[in-house]
Amino acid sequence: MTKKQLSMNDTSFKTSLMEKIAYGMGDTACNVVFAITSSLIVYFYTNVIGMSAALVGTILLASRIFDGISDLLIAQIVDKVNSPKGKARAWILWMAAPYGIASVLMFCVPPHSSTMVQAIYVFITYNLCTTGVYTALNLPYSNLAPMMTRNDDDLAKLNLFRMAMSPIGNLIVTALTLPFINMLGGGQQAWITVCAIYSIVAFFMLLFCYKGCQERFHTDAAKEAEAMPFAQRLKATLKNKYFIVLTLTMIAVALYQNVNGTVATYYAQYMLGNVEVMGVMQSFENIPKIIAIICLAPFIKKFGKRNLVLFGAVLCVLGQVVVLFAPQNMTMVMAAAVMRGIGEAPFYGCIFTMLADVIEYGHWKTGIRVQALIFSAFTVGQKFGGGVAGWLVGQLMEISGFTGLEVEIPSAISMVKNLYIYGNMIAWALVIILMLVYHLDKEYDGIMKDLTGRTA
Repeated sequence: MTKKQLSMNDTSFKTSLMEKIAYGMGDTACNVVFAITSSLIVYFYTNVIGMSAALVGTILLASRIFDGISDLLIAQIVDKVNSPKGKARAWILWMAAPYGIASVLMFCVPPHSSTMVQAIYVFITYNLCTTGVYTALNLPYSNLAPMMTRNDDDLAKLNLFRMAMSPIGNLIVTALTLPFINMLGGGQQAWITVCAIYSIVAFFMLLFCYKGCQERFHTDAAKEAEAMPFAQRLKATLKNKYFIVLTLTMIAVALYQNVNGTVATYYAQYMLGNVEVMGVMQSFENIPKIIAIICLAPFIKKFGKRNLVLFGAVLCVLGQVVVLFAPQNMTMVMAAAVMRGIGEAPFYGCIFTMLADVIEYGHWKTGIRVQALIFSAFTVGQKFGGGVAGWLVGQLMEISGFTGLEVEIPSAISMVKNLYIYGNMIAWALVIILMLVYHLDKEYDGIMKDLTGRTA
């Protein structure tokens, strides 16, 4: 059951340390599958199953289109459903087991079937996991924090816990998966076994999140928005200029996540000579990211969220410049990974607090509080960026003559290098441009004062 509802004007309530840990644990679990789908699934399909990179990229892009539609549909359902277990947290309970099962099914591709059968299987299971179950889990989870506290500092800390614990899932998957798989023989069954282990761990993490988090704030404005026609809510969302800026920023970062995650495995194998080095590369990126996110709170107060994200994006671009000068030097590649990890921290540490700010701005601007739709449309941007990245990587690698064999042709290796260096650089350059037109930090206090006066 949810706790007794508190007044929306009660900004004094703060969540406990244990509740913050439980909330962060939810994204650790979510990120296990996200890491697999953004970092390793393409490598599995091409180098283990033997599918064409272009075919895989096309399937991923088509899946993202369906994924975007599912986000909007599930947002409608989340807006309408009110369970005794909570409006958002109930979905964490309901999706915990299906999440693990769907994750394992992605790796059960029929190994000796025709290309058509494999493509159909991949399309169905990939969409079951990411378009269906993951969306029904992660979208309500992303809506949960503003229902837990209305205190701006506490909300920022909640999201810092989320984003500090989120990379742990990525770190576990990217650092341990390939060594474990090779230890188990390296074949498809090894992938299935490792994914099953991750799924069981994620299941218990999600139960801990459900038990440890409580919903306390449900706004009258949000309830009124639920009864409005979808077209009216969509119109209010599209009038929110800062939502547009943040969504485009998320698309750019999703491009980075998927290009970096997908290509890093190939880069380790063909540029650095050892595929297991990918785990080390990701560790050098994720560990500094986690530490930096933990240390972020005082810098947010001093410099503001937008300024920190802008600084971080510049640091990420500089990291790619470092790789450019010595693309096969292990020390330089790892140094660049550390720079990117620190540079990414402001984005991951601030983005969901910024999105909560955007919801308040939209409520102030239009008089309509469209929470679930904004979160869902935002994740549509994330998935669209990921789909485009997967499709581009697949098509460009196919054009380069990529075969997925142990020894690749020079043109394919050159493509891997260029995607890893310039693809990541371009994505963060886009973030810099977008942050230069984001000014909500300066306007936020006045907006909240006005909103509080309206609802008093």
